[in-house]
Amino acid sequence: MSKSPRQIHDFPASNDRKGASEERSTGQAGMTAAETARYISEFSAELSYLAREAGLDLLAYLLDMARLEAIRTLQEPEEEA
Repeated sequence: MSKSPRQIHDFPASNDRKGASEERSTGQAGMTAAETARYISEFSAELSYLAREAGLDLLAYLLDMARLEAIRTLQEPEEEA
């Protein structure tokens, strides 16, 4: 079984973007910081499960840490600009 080739994304450098302050609050895809953290939490949980099933314990652990950090971020009160 062969792997499909990786997709290469051409994301602009942070200093090349216009309206960087607005993008920080809504993200590149128009998501808020809370929505992004929630997505990362859910997706990293799935990736952690896959890594653990494959015996990749360190990778699973690191993904769990990313999930916990995303959850912690969601529990913090929102900062006012």
